[in-house]
Amino acid sequence: MRHRTRLRRTAAAGAVAALVGTMLTTTLTGPARADSVTANQAWRIAQQYTGVWTSPPSALTNGETVDAPMLGNGDIGVAIGGSIANQTMYLGKNDFFSGSAHAIKPLGRIVVTAAGLNGSSYHVVQDIAHAEVRGTYTLGSQTLSTTSWVDANSGMYVTSFALTGGSAQSIGIALQNGSGGTPSVSTSGNDLDADVAADTGTGSDPHARIAARTIGQTQSISGNKITLTIQPGTTSTLVAGIVSSIDSSSWQSGADALVGSLAQADVANHNAAHRSWWQNYWQQSYVEIPDKTVEKSWYGSLYLLGSVSRAGKYAPGLWGNWITGAMNWNGDYHTNYNYEAPFYAALSTNHIAQMAAYDQPVLDWQSGGQSLASQNGFSGVLYPVGLSPKGTSADMNLHNQKSNAANLASDMVMRFEHTGDTSYATTVYPWLKQVGLFWQNYLTWDAANNRYVITNDAPHEDQSYPQTNSGLSLGLVHLLFQGLIDMSTALNQDASTRATWQNIESHLSALPTMSLNGQTILRETEVGSDFINDGNDIDSQAIYPGSLIGLDSDAASQQNARNTIGALTNAWHGGNAPATFYAAAARVGYNPSTILSNLDSEAANNAYPNMAIHHNGGGIENINVTTSGLDEMLLQSFQKDVKVFADWPANTNAKFGDLLAYGDFLISSSKSGNAVQYIRAVSQKGGSLTVTNPWSGSVEVYRNGTDTGAVSGAKLTIATSAGDTIDLAPAGTSLATIQSELSQPLQTTSSGSFSSGFESSDPAVSWSDTVDSSGGGSTGVTGICCGAPGPEAGVRTGETSHTGSSSLMYSGSAQGGTNDYAYLKVYDLSGSPLAIGSGKTLGYWIYPQSNATSTWVPAGSTNSSCVAVDMVFTDGSTLRDSGAVDQSGTKIHPANQCGHLTLDAWNHVTVNLGTNNANKQISRILVGYDHPNSTGGYRGYVDDLTVS
Repeated sequence: MRHRTRLRRTAAAGAVAALVGTMLTTTLTGPARADSVTANQAWRIAQQYTGVWTSPPSALTNGETVDAPMLGNGDIGVAIGGSIANQTMYLGKNDFFSGSAHAIKPLGRIVVTAAGLNGSSYHVVQDIAHAEVRGTYTLGSQTLSTTSWVDANSGMYVTSFALTGGSAQSIGIALQNGSGGTPSVSTSGNDLDADVAADTGTGSDPHARIAARTIGQTQSISGNKITLTIQPGTTSTLVAGIVSSIDSSSWQSGADALVGSLAQADVANHNAAHRSWWQNYWQQSYVEIPDKTVEKSWYGSLYLLGSVSRAGKYAPGLWGNWITGAMNWNGDYHTNYNYEAPFYAALSTNHIAQMAAYDQPVLDWQSGGQSLASQNGFSGVLYPVGLSPKGTSADMNLHNQKSNAANLASDMVMRFEHTGDTSYATTVYPWLKQVGLFWQNYLTWDAANNRYVITNDAPHEDQSYPQTNSGLSLGLVHLLFQGLIDMSTALNQDASTRATWQNIESHLSALPTMSLNGQTILRETEVGSDFINDGNDIDSQAIYPGSLIGLDSDAASQQNARNTIGALTNAWHGGNAPATFYAAAARVGYNPSTILSNLDSEAANNAYPNMAIHHNGGGIENINVTTSGLDEMLLQSFQKDVKVFADWPANTNAKFGDLLAYGDFLISSSKSGNAVQYIRAVSQKGGSLTVTNPWSGSVEVYRNGTDTGAVSGAKLTIATSAGDTIDLAPAGTSLATIQSELSQPLQTTSSGSFSSGFESSDPAVSWSDTVDSSGGGSTGVTGICCGAPGPEAGVRTGETSHTGSSSLMYSGSAQGGTNDYAYLKVYDLSGSPLAIGSGKTLGYWIYPQSNATSTWVPAGSTNSSCVAVDMVFTDGSTLRDSGAVDQSGTKIHPANQCGHLTLDAWNHVTVNLGTNNANKQISRILVGYDHPNSTGGYRGYVDDLTVS
């Protein structure tokens, strides 16, 4: 599929004898918990981003990346297509590879048919924070709402249905095989069981059972179909257990056991644990930058990574687990960059657990690799382009390339360099030695030039020989031997061989160069291919992942590398390049504004609403476009010293927390006003921490909260023990200042005014759906519907807005008590409080909904108008209690706004802040609901908020 001209070919189904692999368990492990500062920041930001559809997706069965709402638990993937009148849940599973063709196959389909809602509206939201997809389908006065999720902790798929208005609806739920045909079905208890198979279902083809039933309301079963009758004002839940023969020899009873005895309370418990898994996942690290399009892509990419890969399960193929039909290039493990690239995203983002599935198919092919090497007259291992599970291959073609095994090694080496995990090294080191053995014997010694040469190794697929000293392979071989040296040292093994590796690593040929348009650039080979600007980035892959050039390299090498990035004009948005090109550009200090602008273009123009970046032929490899591209701008460590904001645009603030650096250091930092505010390093393994000093003068050093004095120098080296927290800041900075800056959101507002239309280009909200316990709290208000745990205030895109496409949605349900109120935090200005002075005015537009536009609001209710934008000042007082009034003389307290706002229309509210609050400073901006003795739901939108 790559190096590099992708040919749409039919892969040879040459199978290599399968090795007996490690039994993969069915337990889906959860991520480790991050520290509370990073956890709070990360969770706040992740909740802001959703994907929105207002019409059904259309790219569903083209064999590549789908444009549908996507769910996954690292094993099972679900893509949702079609209107609610005929909606298909396409089921994929990472282990569903044909035993003969070695191509991944679709597992099955669940088709939901609500024929009575044919012609309904379509509004679907992919909530990445909770890994749920919510649909709203309205026809006349009737609305069907759905919430779907793939359980993070088991093989269960869930869709809940809630019906409001109108009369009863009949919903058909049909089970199909992967091609949409009728499977073998049976019933057990209330379950409808469908047994399906990959390919023909013979030989070693995997089998699976889909065990489905509904909970609540009335169902009947006939053939392969459940018919659910649901009444208005009620809910029902579809649960489907999915277990394959790879999971368990008792796959049929295993699927039944997942759902057979579930009650609604059990589903709720599963959902709570599911949400907990995802919250912990998000809390591992964060980035926060002004460009919200890029920021959203970073979080969206991590959502896809968490959905597609999990410890104890088969690794994902080219298209992940969203398998809707016959997938291009067999959907296999393409070894000449596609398989490796998505796992790079787990490294600096501190999601190492998502790499756990990567190694097994590589290690399982060791015997085949040794045989292939021997057949070609070589030692060690030689790998083809198309691996598949259990030591098999979907494509045995070498395409005149020797680099595949070294490419596969890159993830293992970089994982070890990031973590220093000797237990992990023990599992991969024997295989890496086999890759090293191949190159030890394949390299040619050029005595005249005192160097090792790589001969007959094509950078692009199927280039004719000679191809000498491919820059791509030089980088990968360098990385391989550096990893072997570091692992052997850490494991205290193979000291004599280590000397051989060190000799090779230090005498590899230099990267070939050439002149282009008066500049020196990196040449693809010394003899053979020179420079090809075709949307590939082979010329730059010695930089990333090869790690041969960086900001610590000599000036000439850096300049040659930057010239190369500049010459590869088609790589920014090429089919094969973005997964590695952006990180390479950042590593050598290419113009950061250009990098960021092109990342924005990738996210805006080459991403579906599900946040999957797609190019012709490019699958989950593109998970690495924004993640590593942005991370390398913010933090670099591959040359074994930590550089914060290594390649970041001037006059652009940014923050990040707990990105993972080489040596197993979690790094947090912030830049404001062109100055780095602090660096926090958490040493997870101990050892020396080397930091490039971002300040011109001395640096204050705090170790575990204790000031150890100031140090100076261009590079600072600090000895650490496991568990140490090192805080660095300009000399004289107090620890309290560092801790305050750590906990603040990114500051993007000016000192004189504040405005937000809640668009991606506006200041991001600091909190979503978060009660301000110290600024008002909440009493007698619950979630309005659909599993919402409480009152809400969060950004919505594609719903109702005054201008642009986004606004702040508020909602809740009052329970009829003497005190029914909810005050939710929206913006945190405490890091740089906004002074009111005597002339500031608050302005905002508000759209309170009635039952006519939201069926969750009772008919005749004015609850939604009992809402106002509120403020907490730095002295602890609030706007609502200050006596301030709006433009009509009505107090701005939300209880006083009741009935004064027009329902289902945009109302402009202004408040002269200086009249009652002169010279105060705004610490937080809230949205408050307050209506004593009220009952029922309230909902609406706020937009175009200003303080000026």
